Amino acid sequence: MISRCLVFILFCLAATVAKAADVFPSNAEGCDYHLRGQIVSGDAEKLRVLPINSQGITLCLDSPGGSFAEGKRLFDTIWDQDIATMVRSGERCESACSLAFLGGSMRIGTAVIRFQMRSLRPGGKLGFHSPSLNLPNENSYPASEVQTAFAIALKAAESFFDIKLSEEHDVEAMTDFLYQRILGTRPENMFHIESIGDAVLANITVTGLTPPASITEREIANICDNAYAANLMDGRPGYTTSSQYYDEILIGDPDGDRKVVLTRQGEDLVGKVFNYDTPSKFSALGCSVRISDDWKRFWDTDYSPLSVRFEQYSVGDDFGDGEAEEFSAPYWYLLSASLKLDQQAERNVAEQNASAPASATAASGEGGFVRLSGYDLYGGDLPDGVLRNMSAEDCISSCGARSGCDAVTHDRWNRICIQKSVGNSNGRLYLLSKADTYVQRAAAGSLKPNLSVPVQTFTKQNKGFPGQPDESLQAGSAGQCETLCTERTCLGFNWSAGSGRCDLFARPGVYSDAEGIVAGFMVQPAQ
Repeated sequence: MISRCLVFILFCLAATVAKAADVFPSNAEGCDYHLRGQIVSGDAEKLRVLPINSQGITLCLDSPGGSFAEGKRLFDTIWDQDIATMVRSGERCESACSLAFLGGSMRIGTAVIRFQMRSLRPGGKLGFHSPSLNLPNENSYPASEVQTAFAIALKAAESFFDIKLSEEHDVEAMTDFLYQRILGTRPENMFHIESIGDAVLANITVTGLTPPASITEREIANICDNAYAANLMDGRPGYTTSSQYYDEILIGDPDGDRKVVLTRQGEDLVGKVFNYDTPSKFSALGCSVRISDDWKRFWDTDYSPLSVRFEQYSVGDDFGDGEAEEFSAPYWYLLSASLKLDQQAERNVAEQNASAPASATAASGEGGFVRLSGYDLYGGDLPDGVLRNMSAEDCISSCGARSGCDAVTHDRWNRICIQKSVGNSNGRLYLLSKADTYVQRAAAGSLKPNLSVPVQTFTKQNKGFPGQPDESLQAGSAGQCETLCTERTCLGFNWSAGSGRCDLFARPGVYSDAEGIVAGFMVQPAQ
């Protein structure tokens, strides 16, 4: 009998069996709240009463699934409010939970533009599959029950399509690739986001990845391939893996002998990839991207600072001056589509076991702000906006509570907070070892490092930065130690004349007395 729940659609669990998911404030890094446990009817209402400020909140998800209908209601609730979603390393979000995850987004700025904000960290499990129609193992059913079951199945498919159609300001809740993989994955199986290529084609941000050591022709090919897959690939009937899509990208270059050119122009690297396929026999599509030398400082930001251009050109010619279609891309697109996220997770665990210093971890409570480590934003200071003896978290909160404030610069060494308006600044970031700038995500893309002003290094004799360094090397002089620092993502160094040890710090704390040590830090004078 249908009334006895003989038909189960996507984990239709009885409330008397399944315990409702818990929603509670979270102290986990990056999370404001956690949703944990089996999803049952009524869980969406728990999100509707959460206090959501102007910067939104981040909801971390850890659930094996549950009621499909409630998963859809969770999606609607998250989509309609300013809630970002995240699956952390060691946690999972599968089945009905993954529907809720897809709603992660925020509407930011005076123009109230929606930005997609759903992220997966290496070691987290994000899984999807199609609805199930589980009937008890009996010989036959009355026609009325079969018709009712079929109607329920159609309703389930309709709900998937509702999510597929959810779109605002070019933010799509579900890509064609993900829609195809959900419907093509039977209920007894699970499609997990396992690789960079999966994440790109499903339009799911991956954070916590390790950057490449440097940018070579291989990284340029990666970012162009990933940008092509994310923006120019159409659905492919019969394809079941992201690797099949990426194989299709190379159709314009069937011999696999890719032409990639990497040149330097001032402070930037400019890369080109030739021979993407077009319908025309005598033309091809070329990809170009310009990357600042400062790229590692922006590696783990959750917006897309790079512009990737695709331009049609005549086969055998060069390209770069014609009309082009441009797409934004995050820095993690530099990684290969075939890279498995569990490989990154294992590497991250090994690095964490090496005990990273507290000064190098992300500040909590950042909400809707992006941290730009080691930078001062020039200009745009708000009247009476200099606040003293203030932590980074309180500095950000003070900005969120003030009209017209969408950025702050926080002097870590002196605990000084400067409230700012990005629109009234010059839009340029200046290197400053002792400071971090926090800016609302909607405004972050307009800020660029100032590459025209030389960076100055200041040294202090018999002074040193505290804590565990990010890297330790050998150097014959303080000058050599400074050179090693400038070649890396480094804002300060300690050099010991006695041992020749050169300690490098990504976010140095305030220096103090240290006999025999030379402390060095970077300042880019604002002009």
